[in-house]
Amino acid sequence: MNRNVLMPLALAAVLGCLPGITQACSEGMFNTGKGLAFQGYLAPRPAQVLVYATAPAQESDRLYAGLEKAGHTVTVVHDEAALAAALGQKRYDVVITALDDAEQITASAGAGDSAPRLLPVVARSARNEPQVRDRFEVFLVDGASLGQYLGGINKVLKLGAR
Repeated sequence: MNRNVLMPLALAAVLGCLPGITQACSEGMFNTGKGLAFQGYLAPRPAQVLVYATAPAQESDRLYAGLEKAGHTVTVVHDEAALAAALGQKRYDVVITALDDAEQITASAGAGDSAPRLLPVVARSARNEPQVRDRFEVFLVDGASLGQYLGGINKVLKLGAR
């Protein structure tokens, strides 16, 4: 064989045998076992999400933008009139709200298979309270990350599919 052909083959064989280094599809080198940087989230079940947040917070805007980037359609309302209008105009899969507003959402949304699933946000100090754990199989803790929101939405949707 020609030397110009043997050198790349020999180099590929040596690199393939080194521990911790592999070549993936000739695109680049990756350290195996160390993982790759996570670039973003993708919702396994894109949903129509209504967020009832009585107090707008600037940090929440990034969270809601992350939910949309992951594939969800997000509507945010801040008062009772907007909540009633949103629930009357469109069908939502999930409603995210503070635990204190859960009763209001349940009363406004109605019951049945077409009613949206409720995903309450609970204060950290109340997360182990029996009334929270007994009433809600899935809930979020105040200050939850985007990944926790996405996981909560997915779990609520799975429960609704049963």
